[in-house]
Amino acid sequence: MYKYRVLMTSAGGALGAKNIKAMKNSFPGQVWVMAVDIGFNLNAEILADKFITVDSGNSSNYISQICKAIKKNKINKVLPCSDEEAITLSKNKEKIESMGCELFTADYSSIKIMSNKIKTYEVLKKYNINVPIYYEIDSLKRLDDYAIDFMDSYGSFVIKEPVARGNRGTILVDKNIDGKINYMGSREIHVGWDYYKNKIRPNIDDSFPKIITERLFSPAYDVDVLAKEGNLVHAVPRERINPAGVPYKGNIIRYNKNLINLATKVAKALKLSYLYDIDIMTSKDGTPVILEVNPRPSGSCVASIETGVPLYKDLLRLYEIKVFNKSLIPKDGTTLVPFIDFNTTFSN
Repeated sequence: MYKYRVLMTSAGGALGAKNIKAMKNSFPGQVWVMAVDIGFNLNAEILADKFITVDSGNSSNYISQICKAIKKNKINKVLPCSDEEAITLSKNKEKIESMGCELFTADYSSIKIMSNKIKTYEVLKKYNINVPIYYEIDSLKRLDDYAIDFMDSYGSFVIKEPVARGNRGTILVDKNIDGKINYMGSREIHVGWDYYKNKIRPNIDDSFPKIITERLFSPAYDVDVLAKEGNLVHAVPRERINPAGVPYKGNIIRYNKNLINLATKVAKALKLSYLYDIDIMTSKDGTPVILEVNPRPSGSCVASIETGVPLYKDLLRLYEIKVFNKSLIPKDGTTLVPFIDFNTTFSN
C-alpha cells in the first residue's frame, strides 16, 4: 500500500512533529513514517505511524536497533536527523543498503569532513569558497599566541571544538563586552577580554585540536540544500530571527544570488547527495561566510517546505526522476515563525 516506508531519527525535537507531518504529506497516502528518538515523545508517537525509543546514535547498540526496526517494519528509506546518527549510520551505509533500504546521507568519508570544521574549511578553501579566518590549535601556548594576535588585529575571536553540536563549547571573546553576557538564550559563552583571561582561560582543557576563528556577525542563515551527486536541486536560504539558531525563533526567506551561489559551490565541492543544512554567517565587511556544513537536514527545514519547496518530496524520489521543478522559489522576505499546531485524535 505504501510506496515509501520512512524511518526518521531524532523525531522528538521542537519541530519534530511538523517534520513528521511534512514527510507524510509529501505524497499523501503513500508515505508511512516510523519515528525514533532517545526518549519518549508524545507528539511523535501520535503523528507517526509508529514510534520507538532507541539508544543514542554513538552507542554500541544503536545500529542493531535500527537494523531490527528496518527489517521488522519493511523500511525502505532512512533519514538521519542528528549529527551522531548521521555519522554512525554512514559508517554502516553498506549494511543498511544491503537490506534494500536507501540511506539519505553521504558515505562516511564525506560525513567525516562535514562533521569536522577544520576538515570542512580545508576542503572548501581549495574551491575558493569563503570560510572564516581560522587557525588550528594544538596546544595551550598556541591558543594564547593566537588569542593575542586576534585581539590586536580584530578586537575579538572565537574558540570552538572542531566537532560539536548546536554551538556547544563555543566561546566568543570581544573587547567591547563587559564581563559575561547571555547571547539570546544560546549555548554560546560571550565574554570580554579580562573575563576570558581571569575566568575562562584557566579552565580551558588541554584536549586538542581546537579551532580559533575571527568573530562573525548577523545576519546568520540556514540554507536547506538538496543535491544530487554534487548538483544543486533546491537551496532555500533562511535568515535566522535568532542569529544563534537555538532556541529556534523563526526565519525570514532571503533568496539572493550570493547565498545561492555559495550553496551551489559547497554542493559541488563536497559532491553532496541528499538533504543537508549549511550554516552561513557574515564577516565584518558584509561577506557571507560558511560557518559549517551539517551532515544532516536542519530541524527547521520544514519552514522551507511550508513555503512550497518540496524538499521531502524530491528527497524521496531523488533517484527516481531526472528533472526537478526548480521554479518553486519562495518569495524573498517571507517570514516564518513557529506556532502551536493542534492535532485531533480520538480514542474509545
